[in-house]
Amino acid sequence: MKALKKRTKHSEYSLGLAVISVVGLLFIGEIHSIALLSVVNIIALGSVLWSALSVVRHADVLAHRFGEPYGSLILSLSVVVLEVSLISILMLSGKGGAFLLRDTIVAIIMIVLGGLVGISLLLGGRKYSNQSFNLEGINQYLIALLPLVGILLILPISLPGKTFTSGQQVVAGLVCVMMYSIFLLLQTGSQQRMFIYEDEDEDEEHHGTGSPFSNLHHTLFLFIHLIAVIGVVKLNSTNLDQLFGQLNAPAALTGLLIALMTLLPEGIGATKSILKNQVQRAMNLYLGSVLATISLTIPVIILVAFLSGQPLVFAVDPGIETVLIGMFLLSSISLGYGTTNALSGMSHIIMFIGYLIVIFSS
Repeated sequence: MKALKKRTKHSEYSLGLAVISVVGLLFIGEIHSIALLSVVNIIALGSVLWSALSVVRHADVLAHRFGEPYGSLILSLSVVVLEVSLISILMLSGKGGAFLLRDTIVAIIMIVLGGLVGISLLLGGRKYSNQSFNLEGINQYLIALLPLVGILLILPISLPGKTFTSGQQVVAGLVCVMMYSIFLLLQTGSQQRMFIYEDEDEDEEHHGTGSPFSNLHHTLFLFIHLIAVIGVVKLNSTNLDQLFGQLNAPAALTGLLIALMTLLPEGIGATKSILKNQVQRAMNLYLGSVLATISLTIPVIILVAFLSGQPLVFAVDPGIETVLIGMFLLSSISLGYGTTNALSGMSHIIMFIGYLIVIFSS
């Protein structure tokens, strides 16, 4: 019976809902009722989220089997593939606009550093009072993130048109790739020890140890669920845009929604790690996903925009600039001692609330 329970953790029921959603979206006509639009979008987004959870679940198995820091890298890259797919689909369907990449990147930074890190540290602080991690590794993440955010999101404010020229976009993409390449050399090579906390509690029960399936099986279904996500989002993009238009939703809400759908599965796993006193693993997941998103998503979307003739705007608005700078200042302080507590978590949550105030005021 115990073996059966372990096996059912890796069932693929989410594919059923994805197939139903795809078939329904293929045959449904134009919808004018806001109530029906809401129902269709809830079902479609539920399908996307469930499939995204399955993508991360399979990636989590592979991550556990390969160990740190490779495990966190696999999870981060799976999230990046989801993000690139969703942003590209909405851009090419004409629903995202020139601001979608910028809004999504900002949302990912604020959701991770503000919301997810804040909630995790708050819960972990209440359970363990103080939690520790390898300060050297956290510093490496922040060292890599700060110049990228400054160049990609803050610098364009002072440029003509508040964005990069085509040539400058190429340079920006190359900068991202170079930064991430050097970071990977450190994380997986000579400085690997900086991303491991030796005193961290062991995880006795994990997807990877409970799965009876091979690595090939999990890799195959990871891509199948990814295709399911892409299919549902592609077919539902018109309905989502129509719903947001009727609700007069903020322009940045699409980027926020993409970030939430791709980050929630990873956030659940990282929060569980925090509650098992595995702070280093959680921080590798959180900060690694932000760095991978910026470093890999931006070059790919720049290429997609160039090939499709889509314009891109990188400069953030003044309110977003304020919360971004404040978020990184807070992170450098709250994560700068190698220990955290509930107060640190609450501070990050407050900064995330500030971000929400800004986007819903626009």
